[in-house]
Amino acid sequence: MSKLCGLNVVQLREELKKRSLVTSGNKEVLIARLREALIDEQELKQIKDQLKHVKLEVAEQIEEQSTRIEMSEQKLDRQTVEVDHKIDKLKRELEQSKKMAMPLDHASGRTLKVPAFDGEMSWNVYKTQFSSTEVLQTIPAENHFNYEVLVSALDLRYGEEHMKQIYRSQLRNRTQRSGESIQQLAQDIERLTLLSYPTSDPEHRDETALDTFIKALRDSELKQSLLLSDKRKLKDAVAHRLTFESAKQASKSDVRLRQVHEECSCQKITTAEIARQDGAKEEKMIMYHDWPLLTKGRKS
Repeated sequence: MSKLCGLNVVQLREELKKRSLVTSGNKEVLIARLREALIDEQELKQIKDQLKHVKLEVAEQIEEQSTRIEMSEQKLDRQTVEVDHKIDKLKRELEQSKKMAMPLDHASGRTLKVPAFDGEMSWNVYKTQFSSTEVLQTIPAENHFNYEVLVSALDLRYGEEHMKQIYRSQLRNRTQRSGESIQQLAQDIERLTLLSYPTSDPEHRDETALDTFIKALRDSELKQSLLLSDKRKLKDAVAHRLTFESAKQASKSDVRLRQVHEECSCQKITTAEIARQDGAKEEKMIMYHDWPLLTKGRKS
């Protein structure tokens, strides 16, 4: 901007003419007009640079989102294929079940008839139809070939949610059985906890298993010791039990030693008393033995 004052009128008018601006007026007017034009050009350039930067950022974000969308579509395609395979498998199993058993006709009162085992199909597959027919008899006749109704009924009978409630009930009522070791109790509680809460975080499962283990113990002293300790995991509680039993055995040994010592002291006292009594008896026997001689001497 400071260089504008060094330009003459002709140069100023040429610069204005390049920018399609008015070229009339004296030098001061021309300088002011050109300065204003240069300021506008600089601001326009800054705006263009900012727009260019924003365009680049937007393009990068669009490319990133496109990549994510593409990955999501691929994942969805894979899941769709897996679901289609599962549906096809279930349809085949359903068709096989249809061939093996006839549906119950409530109007005629006919029951399901299972074909004889021919040895060609798997024994496990043949065996499951006896349980499946019981489920089928709980479904109305018009829904015997309804895929969604059949799957819902089977989930209700054999699904994981149904079993979770059973496992949780067993876990709540678990107590230490007669003759059952601490290790066996802990192992069974850990198994029931994992079956009851398969999707929970490990910390919640450890806390649940530890609480159930303490409540299930038959030894009240060990139970109280674990409640007073800061154990947070089932394996730590089992290790604490070993330490507790060792200390308990050591305490019992000290009590037995004190009892033996007291018994020995009493035995010494009793032995001395018996010896003293035996000596007195012996003296009395001597006196009784010599009594005839003594009386004879007195008579004479």
